[in-house]
Amino acid sequence: MGFLKTLILGRENGIRTKLRGMLLGGGAEDTSPNISYSAPSYTSSPSAPAASGVPEPPRDVTPPEGFEVVSHKAALQPGEVKEVIAGGIAIALCNVDGEYHAVTNTCAHAEGPLGEGTLEGAVLTCPYHGWSYDITDGACLTNSEVSITTYEVAIEGDAVCVRL
Repeated sequence: MGFLKTLILGRENGIRTKLRGMLLGGGAEDTSPNISYSAPSYTSSPSAPAASGVPEPPRDVTPPEGFEVVSHKAALQPGEVKEVIAGGIAIALCNVDGEYHAVTNTCAHAEGPLGEGTLEGAVLTCPYHGWSYDITDGACLTNSEVSITTYEVAIEGDAVCVRL
């Protein structure tokens, strides 16, 4: 039952759980016309930590031509992976000992969310069926006939930028 629940509802800290919480009122800010609401105020530094303690992507950085700012460097510790969306593309952003890598967020096997997987060194493992990928070149370590898309990453100040 645990696997089926994870398959349908997503992982505890995954993007589907966050979206469901926002849609169902679990912590999302109510901006309906029935309440008093004003636009957010950015009085603190642009890269100050958000309420959750995770820094938001810096707003004061101009990314290189063709790149999009996707994250603050401090938002992803070494050995961690997270899902980001840039230009309508879901990307799994990985930090391997301070070096950032970006790959498609979709597993080639069963379209599992790689951003919710586990990262061991430069190997990212899908949470659904355990298919593993080398994030440096997108090669599948489970089935050598398939691979995933990799994206070029650039660091500008505190910003992690991905070429789309």
